[in-house]
Amino acid sequence: MKIEFDDGYSFGKGAFETIKVVDGRPLFLKEHIERLEKSLKFFGINRKIECDKIYDYLSKSEEKNFALKIIVSDENFILTSREDHYKNNYKKFKLKISDAKRNSTSKIIYHKSLCYYENILEHKLANESGYDSSLFFNEKNEVAETSFANIFFVKENKIYTPPISSGILKGTMRDFLLENYEIKEKAINFGELSDFEECFISNSLMGVRNVSLINCEKEKIKFSGEDNTKLIQDNLKKFGF
Repeated sequence: MKIEFDDGYSFGKGAFETIKVVDGRPLFLKEHIERLEKSLKFFGINRKIECDKIYDYLSKSEEKNFALKIIVSDENFILTSREDHYKNNYKKFKLKISDAKRNSTSKIIYHKSLCYYENILEHKLANESGYDSSLFFNEKNEVAETSFANIFFVKENKIYTPPISSGILKGTMRDFLLENYEIKEKAINFGELSDFEECFISNSLMGVRNVSLINCEKEKIKFSGEDNTKLIQDNLKKFGF
């Protein structure tokens, strides 16, 4: 693999997408490409994504179920793959609130940019403390997202999720859930978390996973509900989740 030294390598100017591949099929490819091209336009990268190259890569792969990663910068178009760790793993997640704050005024955080290491670092720190991922709040102490997923809460069988303006990535799975389920976008602060009975997270590899606990320094907030999570999980099985 030849990688050109450009502003993507030097400064993180570029974007990426991670796509679930099931039996050789890239799930929600159209939606991923549309988001990627919007990000490239934002970064001023004049490149049209050639889907033929993606399908050629998939056809030559011996493995048919994996996570495909597309990385694009000024001079690079890279396709890589790794194991899909969520396959057949429906564990419940425990989240730890991160000390780092999402800055909802930042333009970068609304794109899946190559400046992604804060997510990885906070995820690693949460793992080292015995948790599955970190949960970010923004500078206004509103719930934002986890280090790798969007988050949803349920109260009296109604589903809520933070709005994009809280400083979150516009996830492809989040979009799918908003289009197919009754979900209200609502700014959620820390004091409201204990009012919810159920919590789940989503991304394009896992689909959705139930959250059993959110931990901060002062208290642990537990969620016992899982009915909505299981319903969505059952519905997503037709795609291969």
